[in-house]
Amino acid sequence: MNKIDIYTSSTCPYCVKAKKLFQMLKLDYIEHNVDDGFEKMCVELSEKYNKTVQTVPQIIINGHYVGGYTDLEAIHKSGKLKEILN
Repeated sequence: MNKIDIYTSSTCPYCVKAKKLFQMLKLDYIEHNVDDGFEKMCVELSEKYNKTVQTVPQIIINGHYVGGYTDLEAIHKSGKLKEILN
C-alpha cells in the first residue's frame, strides 16, 4: 500500500491538479490542508527533507519527497513515478 501525503491550501489550483492526477491514477492520498498552518508546514518539511519549501502543494510518496505539482507531473511523464510506488 502506498502512502501519499499532499499538503494543500483551499485556493491552490496546482493542488487541485495534483489531486486530480492521483485520482486519475486511482491512487489514494492523505490531504493535509495547511490554510491555518502554512508557515509551520514550510519549516517542518524544509527541515525533514533538507529542501526549501515555500509553496503548496507539497507531495511525499512513500517517504520520498517529490515536491510540487510540476515535479509530480514530470516524474509521472518520465515513468519514475512507478518506481516510487509499491
